[in-house]
Amino acid sequence: MTRNRAWLWGSALVSVVIFALGWMVGIQPQLTKISTANQSRESVVAQNVKDEVQLAQLKVDYQNITAMQADLVRLRTSVPTQAEISSFVTELNSLANIHEVTVKSITVNDARAYTPNTGGTDPESSDVVTDPKITSSNFIVVPVQFSVAGNYSKVLQFVRSVQTGERLFLISSFGSTGSTKTEAAGRVDSTVGGYMYVLLNV
Repeated sequence: MTRNRAWLWGSALVSVVIFALGWMVGIQPQLTKISTANQSRESVVAQNVKDEVQLAQLKVDYQNITAMQADLVRLRTSVPTQAEISSFVTELNSLANIHEVTVKSITVNDARAYTPNTGGTDPESSDVVTDPKITSSNFIVVPVQFSVAGNYSKVLQFVRSVQTGERLFLISSFGSTGSTKTEAAGRVDSTVGGYMYVLLNV
């Protein structure tokens, strides 16, 4: 009886050992592989969802590519990759004809690198929005000054048209004096100063 009981206990112990070895050698690695596979599958699913969103956006962008290309042309006209002074002069003369004023002179000074607005001590400058992609290495400022003569109200209309014209032009100064010609009553000689901009392809 004692021998049988010992044999039973021995058999039970062997079974436990076999089960433990089976768990460590066979079942646990398989469960680990299944868990890893599930994590990989979830990662792939998440990436697929992200890719589908990007693909949907690309399809929308492609549908609007014609409009986007037109916007690019307009923006490149406003801020070209070169100074293109002659084009700006042509635009000034065209606007002058429209508003019946005369451009008497145009002076283009040396271009200089753009200085980003860093805020400084001016409390109002903290509201200025800047783009980190626009730097002194790729953005050029071209100072321009021109004088124009004509009826004062028409000169103002001309200046407003220059501000909103095809070429981006920031007016920094404006002054007018009465014309010295006695036959030109109501006419003024005005001087306008400002800046054109160039965005280099770098």
